[in-house]
Amino acid sequence: MGYNAAIDNSYKESSMAKFKSYRKGQLHLLPPCLEDYVPEGHLARLVYEVVEGLNTSAIEETYSELGQNTYHPKIFLKLFFYGYATGVRSGRKISARCETDTAYMYLAEMYRPDFRTINDFRKNHLSLIERYFVEVVKICKDLGMTKIGEITIDGSKMKANAAPRMSKDKVGYEAWLEKIEGEIEEILKEADRVDAEEDRLYGEERGDELPKELQTKISLKEKIREVLRDWKGDDKEKINLTDPDSRFMKERRGVITSSYNCQVAVVEGQVIVGADVIQEENDRQQLVPMVEQAEATLGGEVKEVIADSGYSSYDNYEYLSTTKKTGYIPDQYFEKVKQGDYQSPESRYHKENFRYDEGRDVYICPEGKELPFYKERDSEEGVIPRKQWIYKGEDCDHCPVSGQCTKAKYRTIAREKREPLQEEMRRRLLSEEGRQKYKKRLYWVEPVFGHFKYNLGFKSFLLRGLEKVRGEFKLMCIGYNLRKIFSYKMALAVA
Repeated sequence: MGYNAAIDNSYKESSMAKFKSYRKGQLHLLPPCLEDYVPEGHLARLVYEVVEGLNTSAIEETYSELGQNTYHPKIFLKLFFYGYATGVRSGRKISARCETDTAYMYLAEMYRPDFRTINDFRKNHLSLIERYFVEVVKICKDLGMTKIGEITIDGSKMKANAAPRMSKDKVGYEAWLEKIEGEIEEILKEADRVDAEEDRLYGEERGDELPKELQTKISLKEKIREVLRDWKGDDKEKINLTDPDSRFMKERRGVITSSYNCQVAVVEGQVIVGADVIQEENDRQQLVPMVEQAEATLGGEVKEVIADSGYSSYDNYEYLSTTKKTGYIPDQYFEKVKQGDYQSPESRYHKENFRYDEGRDVYICPEGKELPFYKERDSEEGVIPRKQWIYKGEDCDHCPVSGQCTKAKYRTIAREKREPLQEEMRRRLLSEEGRQKYKKRLYWVEPVFGHFKYNLGFKSFLLRGLEKVRGEFKLMCIGYNLRKIFSYKMALAVA
């Protein structure tokens, strides 16, 4: 032993007296069973317990009894549920953690599935995995974590797995196709000119294989043709070549990119009872589907619905009234009315300052003049059908402020036939009870997307295509609800 090594060992021996000794070279017995890999009260144990109680026969039936035995579907479900609950969605990362993370080792029964096998399971069984979202919500219900009477709804844009530069309108795709066809033609001409160098180009190959560049161009050409062949709707709408199901959407920060619109319905306790992914940027058409999904999932009737102004429409107000549900959904102008923005001199002749006299069926302008009923106008054109009564001033040409009120000869006011429903909604939201009810959005539904994006880093999808994206979002919601169950049980244990 050299002099330096002897000093080093003597130093270790003297210093180790007050520390635990090094055990790098010591042989250890592994834990006698998997139960020793994770402590009591760990999230992985809850995931294991929940998945063991799920019926996976529909997935099991898709496997053949021939060939080598494969991993049980419940192993993959445990890995995905736990991964999505903790922000690990990549098949590669899940596979790697089955070798290094004791929680994953526990869930994987000490197997080490390849990342391709993990990804293939998710890809092939997403439609079946979605049904487990309902099963997990029912567990929440059985535990007493959910109540069906009151729900909050919200939506948020999530980036698609697609580069924005690959999004073009129809004219853009036609120009791109023309360019690609020209490039293919040039490559083929060049191939004809270099026939003499064929042996050098293809080596030991047969010599009739397509060059890689040409294969890529032809593949791209077919993708562009497929997009153009399936084009629907507005020619000016931008479609992404990588994920044609995604749509250009504006996020809250003003960034426009290829995205999907994710929807959730949440009950008290922040349990997600309804979830979906849509291609429409607007939320208005989603209130009814989310309410109905929540009712179907929990097996009861929703009595109160809370949502932001993105869900306001006369159709939705009418639906709530018809189904005898109480809504707390401000219209797009409610905040301005609430803040008194229309009381300024510049806004004196805004419609909000024209008072409707229901008994006499007339509008009264800020100058005290009447606008009686003029005609009825119904139109089904456009995105939002209009069902209106028109009120028209009769003495506007003699009014000294006529030029400030309207550029036309007579001022008209359009009153939607269902406007009383909006007025009733405003009165409800301005009441003390309404203000308290609407505040529930802040601590019921808004934390859901905050947790997804900022705690778990879920700001874009891994999968492509609407159906696969829907399945991935349901996996996120399953993982989220499992964490809620875990927190609920931990709180009960402490109490």
